[in-house]
Amino acid sequence: MPVLPTRRIAIFALHFVLIYSALILSWPLLRPVYRPLYCTFGNLVFQGGRASTTFREREGDEELDIALRLEKRGSGVWAEMETNSRLIGYLPTVSLIAFVLATPIPWKRRRKALLQGLLLVSLFVALRMAIPLWRDFSRPDALQVYHPGPPGRWFLGILERAFLNAPASWFVVPIFVWVAVAFRRADWEIVEE
Repeated sequence: MPVLPTRRIAIFALHFVLIYSALILSWPLLRPVYRPLYCTFGNLVFQGGRASTTFREREGDEELDIALRLEKRGSGVWAEMETNSRLIGYLPTVSLIAFVLATPIPWKRRRKALLQGLLLVSLFVALRMAIPLWRDFSRPDALQVYHPGPPGRWFLGILERAFLNAPASWFVVPIFVWVAVAFRRADWEIVEE
């Protein structure tokens, strides 16, 4: 007897909620592992060049747990800022993981989707990390390295509002990534039945 589509959806939703909840609730345990990975990733991507940024863990503050040192190389000019590794990186990552693991597809496809999805979500996290850096390195002050002009500043403002300030961007973008990596055309034909 075939499983009804509504029952499949309900089972998927239940699995998603259980996996997502477990990953969210495990943040205090995973934080000591995730934060160094976040800093290493940030340092690999954003160190070097005229606009260099160093990521390091901050102690004592649960929210702003990463300190960044922005440096205009060769000038001695630098600035510091803080960020939240949980909001910028962990939440999009665990959203994707929960979606993929809850998806009722064969495990071999889930593994492939998870690897592809993690790569794409890492690019999204890198974009989320880069936006405030581009903004700060584009301000007309001593730290300025980039000169985007009015259209560039306007576009940067849109990126900031869409991917950083929008409350659910850390959840919505992983949904698009999940759909792109987990489903095939044949899966959509099954849904239409």
